[in-house]
Amino acid sequence: MKWTNWVDAVFPYIEPLTVDEDKAQKASFDRDITAINSAKFSIEPERALDEAQRVAEAETERVRTAESKATTYLAVLAALVPLVITLQAATWEDKSGPAPEGLKLGMMFLATMYVAGAGYHAFKTLQVSGFQRVVEGEIAAAWRTPRPLTNLTRSTLLASRRSRDAVNAKVTRIKVTHQHLVRAFGAFVLLLSLDPICYAFNSVGVGALTRTSANPERASELRQSGPQATEASRAPETKPSDSGQASDPEIEGQRLTRPETIKAESEVRD
Repeated sequence: MKWTNWVDAVFPYIEPLTVDEDKAQKASFDRDITAINSAKFSIEPERALDEAQRVAEAETERVRTAESKATTYLAVLAALVPLVITLQAATWEDKSGPAPEGLKLGMMFLATMYVAGAGYHAFKTLQVSGFQRVVEGEIAAAWRTPRPLTNLTRSTLLASRRSRDAVNAKVTRIKVTHQHLVRAFGAFVLLLSLDPICYAFNSVGVGALTRTSANPERASELRQSGPQATEASRAPETKPSDSGQASDPEIEGQRLTRPETIKAESEVRD
């Protein structure tokens, strides 16, 4: 994948034609103009004129659709400008949430660039240049000739072919405008989601700390460090005796057998 494809994926742009592509486009244009001028439309002039007008109407509809979308996109961009200004002011005055300021500024810059790119291509779409059509003078000139329908058909096809490059440029620019708007929408969604995401992470951390503080024994175990503290916490507790000292098994045995020994001694004396 070329680096230009990566750039186009991040920031869409119109790649200019190469030298070979430009030559091929000019050669195609010359061939079409030559074919239209040499065509014989006198066989069925009415049908030829209908087909020529249909082609011209299709090109006009493409222009109308592109310019209508450009107007709609400009209205959307005009609604986004106050949002950009508000977010930028909140970020600079440090009145926003806990999200990192550098990350918010980066997302703000990216969203602003997408909005600017969409506005630029939308205005270029509305720019009128290179579009031709048959007007009143050409119609009057056609009817001054012996074959008016043939000449009118030829004029209509020539105007449509000469306008095709300008119409294709308008359609291409409106497509790029759409791509910029989609990316601007995604950038704004991420920008508005940064503070809630950071709040959620902070809330999870505070909740874990609160649960640890509610259990003091667990908190003391977590504060202990080292193997000795671990072994001490795992060692069983020794139950003290009634006298406050630990009981010894041998002493207990002597205490149990001492009365019997005294009794046996007393019998021997008797």
